[in-house]
Amino acid sequence: MKIAISFIGTGKYLNFLEQYYETFNEKFQPNDEKHFFVFTDGEIEDAPPNITLVNISEDFDIKQNDYDPNNWYNLMHQSVGGLRRFSIIKTIEDKLKEFDWFVFIDADMYCVETVEDFFDDTKSFFGVQHPTFHESWSRNTGQMPHERNNLSVTYVDPSEDDGIYLQGCIWGGKVPEVIDMINELDRRVRVDVENNVLARAHDESHLNRYRLDNKDSFNILHPRFAFPGNIPASQFSHEPTFIHAPANKAEILRR
Repeated sequence: MKIAISFIGTGKYLNFLEQYYETFNEKFQPNDEKHFFVFTDGEIEDAPPNITLVNISEDFDIKQNDYDPNNWYNLMHQSVGGLRRFSIIKTIEDKLKEFDWFVFIDADMYCVETVEDFFDDTKSFFGVQHPTFHESWSRNTGQMPHERNNLSVTYVDPSEDDGIYLQGCIWGGKVPEVIDMINELDRRVRVDVENNVLARAHDESHLNRYRLDNKDSFNILHPRFAFPGNIPASQFSHEPTFIHAPANKAEILRR
């Protein structure tokens, strides 16, 4: 298989790329061809051949920690603002058509064990169950944080809850189906923006609404693929496969 992996990291978030690339390149689907699309406003010296640098500073007025509460479309979330995430990825739509699968993984993640059977070919899309809204977390309340503002296109009526809530840190799917999903999510974001509505979890809310609209097409990954490195491991009943938000995240961002 040919797998496209998307890394988005502006400013200091580019510091995460070294561990991200080394671990996912080595341990994630090691027998398949992987290519990393690195969206950043920084520079990379001597990049390996399976990395394509995508400079987003020219096309998008994005700066790390650029937060303007009066301009929700520029709202920052994690490495780059979730509300602009889909439109950023759309810039490589033609390149993605050369691949079988597209995988978005947050910049502050890394792989800790070999994964050889990640994809379910019977499903068009995949997402990971949020680890702190899952029974394996000792403090789980069983309540899903879906969008409850019915003015947003991401609105989820409580009757629709099925115990699944995806974390926006990792998602993707088959090409070309995932390209259609990215375009549709970008369209929905723009509808909310035009209506002056901000979904409570930004891109994550849009992803979860889309999942509920397409339940049968989604493979739900175990939360071990989004193990929070900033929460004591003793609070979980499973071991990690991917670490999200490493314990030394603040130190990495200070480099």
